[in-house]
Amino acid sequence: MNMPVETFLTALYTYVDDWYQTEGARLLAGKVGSKPEFSDSEVLTLSLAQHWCGFAKEAAWLRFVRQNYLPLFPRLLSQSEFNRRARNLCWLLNRLRLWVVQQVEALAQTYRLIDGTPLHVRHWRRYGRGHLLLREASLGYCASKKETFYGYRLVVLTTLDGIITDWALVSAATDEREAAFDLLEEYQNLTVLGDKGFLDQFRQTLLTELTGNRLYTPKRKNQKQQNAPEWDAQMNRLRRLVETAIGQAKEVFGLEKPRARSWWGVLSRLIAKLTGLTLAAWINKQHGRSPLALADFSF
Repeated sequence: MNMPVETFLTALYTYVDDWYQTEGARLLAGKVGSKPEFSDSEVLTLSLAQHWCGFAKEAAWLRFVRQNYLPLFPRLLSQSEFNRRARNLCWLLNRLRLWVVQQVEALAQTYRLIDGTPLHVRHWRRYGRGHLLLREASLGYCASKKETFYGYRLVVLTTLDGIITDWALVSAATDEREAAFDLLEEYQNLTVLGDKGFLDQFRQTLLTELTGNRLYTPKRKNQKQQNAPEWDAQMNRLRRLVETAIGQAKEVFGLEKPRARSWWGVLSRLIAKLTGLTLAAWINKQHGRSPLALADFSF
């Protein structure tokens, strides 16, 4: 991020509150109870900014804001109150992400890239009877990294320029080909490129018959029918974009390690990270930059 934190927080709040006033408030119509002193827009802003600013722990982030930027958020909540509000509003943050995806017209594109990545919730060697009671968390194996992990698998769909349009979170023990099938069942007539981890002729054929979606992957060396070398070369060049998007989400937003102790904690932090990444891509496009130009990002 190439701008002062105070300027960043002010600009981010402006974007979030503008959306909240036009879209978010309508989604909350009929909600009972008095209006909170610390607004929903402020909760959403700080939920996004925590991961954008590289703070893995919520308590450390709120302490940093309280010590340095309290004039911007004079009614800042305690950590427990903020955590409860952030978890309750994570669905609204996801609606913001979907709205941004619509603004960049990503859903109108018929080509997608697909890839998966592990989400660690604790070191796999500590798994046992006293492990964190996280819904559906399990032991899994990441073939690309050749490592065992405990947690979840995240499968994401992106456009050809690396903007994440959809995602699915499944148990680490789940085959990512199954997660990809479930994710793509919601779409029609897409052309999707993936790596060898998604190679499954039966599922690929069934997916095409049911939805018209075509999932292309490289072939294994022992298969009789091979892709043309030029096709594989082009596919590899395009697939690097989804790998770059996930790599930046890990490096800048800490995607791989949500640092949460409950299912709702994992979900709310994951949504905040993916929303922040999508919002950054949209703003970069508005300024004529690559959606993935996060190193020099500014509003």
